[in-house]
Amino acid sequence: MHHRSPVYTRIGTVSSSIAMLGILASTLVAGAAPSRQSAIAPINGGTIRVAFSGDFSTFDPAQATSEADYDTVATTLYNGLYQFDRNGAPQLDLAATAPTVSPDKKVWTFTLRKGVLFQNGTELTANDVAYSITRVLNPHLKPTPSWGQSTDEIFQGWQAYVNGKASSVPGIQVLSRYSIRFTLTQPIAVLPDILAESVNAVVPKAVVQKVGDLAFAGHPIGTGPYSLQSWQKGGQAVFVRNTHFFHSGKPHADKIVIEVNVPASVIALRIEKGELDAAASASDLSGSDIIQARADPKYSKYVYPAPITSSNWLAINVHSPVLSSPKLRQAIAMSINRTRLVQLLRGRAIPAMQFYAPLMPQHDPALDQHPVYAYSPQNAAALVKASGYKGQSIVLDYATDRIWQSSIAPGIQQDLKAIGINVTLRGITHNEVYSVGAAFTGHDLMFADWGYNFPDAYDIYSGTYTCAANAAGGIGLAHYCDQAADSLVTQSEGFPLGSQRDALLRRAQVQVLQSAAMVPMIFLSPSELAAPRLGGFYYQPQFGLQYENYWLQH
Repeated sequence: MHHRSPVYTRIGTVSSSIAMLGILASTLVAGAAPSRQSAIAPINGGTIRVAFSGDFSTFDPAQATSEADYDTVATTLYNGLYQFDRNGAPQLDLAATAPTVSPDKKVWTFTLRKGVLFQNGTELTANDVAYSITRVLNPHLKPTPSWGQSTDEIFQGWQAYVNGKASSVPGIQVLSRYSIRFTLTQPIAVLPDILAESVNAVVPKAVVQKVGDLAFAGHPIGTGPYSLQSWQKGGQAVFVRNTHFFHSGKPHADKIVIEVNVPASVIALRIEKGELDAAASASDLSGSDIIQARADPKYSKYVYPAPITSSNWLAINVHSPVLSSPKLRQAIAMSINRTRLVQLLRGRAIPAMQFYAPLMPQHDPALDQHPVYAYSPQNAAALVKASGYKGQSIVLDYATDRIWQSSIAPGIQQDLKAIGINVTLRGITHNEVYSVGAAFTGHDLMFADWGYNFPDAYDIYSGTYTCAANAAGGIGLAHYCDQAADSLVTQSEGFPLGSQRDALLRRAQVQVLQSAAMVPMIFLSPSELAAPRLGGFYYQPQFGLQYENYWLQH
C-alpha cells in the first residue's frame, strides 16, 4: 500500500521507460529474483542506510499498513510460521517441519522450532503463536482492529470472537509448548501464504499484555534479525543486530538505519552520492530517476528490476449520495484514460483493466482485451446525462505521500471534467485516506492500493473486496458489498491450487468490476536503485529489501 511526488524530475522519455518495462516483464514472468553476484563471501559488520519518502507510524505487525511500516516490520523485527523466499513463495520459518494436514484439508498441526528466542531473551512458544494470530482478529485491538482481520477470518469460531460473543477462537488451539493446531472453517489452499504475511508475525504474549498495544507499537519485540535501538519520530529508526537470531550466521550488517520523510527525488541523488545504500522502497523512485541512471554508465549498475506487486484503483464510495447511481459510476469507469496515466508516471506503470496482477495465476488476459468498461469518453458523457447528475462537486482524495497518486490525480480530474463531472482534488496523507475512508459517509472518490502479501487473487480479494472489508471501519473504501462474489471466493478455496479455483476467483472479480464501485487504473512497475557495495542484493516481491541477507562490500 504505497508513494510521493518528486520535487523535480530529470529529463527522460516515456518510450525509454516503456522499453524498460519489457525487461521487468521478462523477469516477472520467469518468477525470478536474481541476486547481485559477488566474488567474495558475505562480510559481517557495517551499517546499511536506506530511506523512505513516507513515515513510520507503528512497529506493531498487526497495525502496519503504510509501506514504511509494513515493509520494515517484516524484514527487521519479526518472523512467522512461514517466511516468503526471494521469489515470494512461503517456506517454513518458525515451524520446524511441514504441518500435518487432515484429509479434508481443514485441520493443520504444526510443530515449532525449539529454542527460538525473542529479542528480550525469552523463548517463543505455541502460546505466543496462538496469541499473535488471535490478536489479529481482536475487535478491541488498539488503536483500531487489524487490517488483517478479514484475511484471518478463516479459523473455526472466528465470528463469535470478532462479534464479542466468545473470549477465544476454538480453531486456534495450543496442544503443547511447541505444538499448535489450526482448524479452518473450510479448506484454504493458500494457508501457508497467509501464515507468512507480516500481520501474522509472532509477538511475545507476556510483553504485549503487560505494556498494552499502544506502547508495544513504539517498543516492539520479535524474533527477527534486528531489534529496534531508537526511533526519532519523523526522522529515522535505527535497528541493531539481534544476537539471539535463530538463523545461523545472520544477519551480516551490524546496523540498519532507515530514514523517513526524505523527498522521493532526493533519495536517488543520495544513493548516487553514496549517502544511502538503496531506496527503502522501489516505489519511491520516479521513472525519470531510473531512466537517467540506466543511461549513465556510472550508475546503470545501480538499477535493479522490481516485480509488479500492487494494484491501484479508484474507489467510488457507493454511500456517497451522488455516487450511489450505478450509471454515474459506470461513466467514471469509462472515462479513465489509462494510457495517459502511464505517460504521467513516465512509464513506471502499465494500464490495468482488472485487479489481479500479471504475476497472479488468476490474471485474466481476456479482460485486458475486452474490459468490463472500456475507455469511451463519448459513452461516459451520455451516461452522466442519463444518471441525473446536476453538476455537484465531487471530492477526489489522494495521498500526497504516494508519488503515483500525486502524479495522476490531475489526470483523473481532467478525464472526469471531460465527461461533465465536477471534481475537486484534496491531498492528504495515505494514512488519512484510510482513516477518512473507513466511514460510510464523508468521502466520495479515493485512490486505493493494495500491496500484495502473496501473489494470489485470494490475498487481494479477501483483503479489500469482501463485504467484511467494506463494512463500516473496514479498509474497503468503496464500501460495496457483493455477497454472491464473496460466495464464489469461498467456494474457490474448496479446490486445490489450479484451474477450477482460478476460474471461480476470476468470476468473482468480474462481478465486482461490473459494480463500477472499484475501478482499476494501473499496475505500478518500479525499478530499484541499490549501490554496488550492497552485496547479495535482490528485491523480494512482498517486502522489497531483505536486510538479513545483505552485506557491505568494503
